[in-house]
Amino acid sequence: MKNLLFISATTLFFACGNNQQATTNESTNTDTVNAQVTATPTEITTTADGPGITYTVDGTEINNYASVLVQKDKDIKQADAPFLCVLTSNAAKNNNEYIAINFLLNTKTGTYPVVGTSFQRGKSPNDQSFGAILGGTPKLTDYKVTIAECKDLGDNNMGGHKWSISGTCEMVIIKAMEIMLMDKSKGHPAEIKIEKISFKNLQFDDNWDEMMKKAMGK
Repeated sequence: MKNLLFISATTLFFACGNNQQATTNESTNTDTVNAQVTATPTEITTTADGPGITYTVDGTEINNYASVLVQKDKDIKQADAPFLCVLTSNAAKNNNEYIAINFLLNTKTGTYPVVGTSFQRGKSPNDQSFGAILGGTPKLTDYKVTIAECKDLGDNNMGGHKWSISGTCEMVIIKAMEIMLMDKSKGHPAEIKIEKISFKNLQFDDNWDEMMKKAMGK
């Protein structure tokens, strides 16, 4: 299998205009995925105050750049969490690892449900994929993200506000994609556990949907 990269026109605008990027759960829905994904820089290293993510997989701790895309949750899966947050990180220098964690969100501290996960690593022909490609269709899970810090960074000069969030997620377990398990000779695991997830200083605009409508109107 080969790692896949999807870039939609709207998310490309978002990446260029707002320096943010992202993704989403374990059932596949290509239309939803293509509408939410952006490319993530692979050569950026984290700094003490920069946006980043730390997680542990198979006993190895990974530190890397991360980004988020935040949209209104049109399905309103949880009344007190009106946004869908798509967090992504592409650690190309760490075994081609790509992780996506999607969760519901409000612009305040608190605990919110994870609604999508995916993880990829390695190079063809021995690469591995867990979860749906870039997350799939959002649905509630038992995993939780705790937002420990939520800062209002002020007017974004585009009709909304810019925010910064930092938080943690104790653990997610992601099932392998069925296509990966078809070749039993490679002994791919049926699932993978990502632990001790923490992220910091991830910025987003709270009116991304409106910004996209204005951009497409032009």
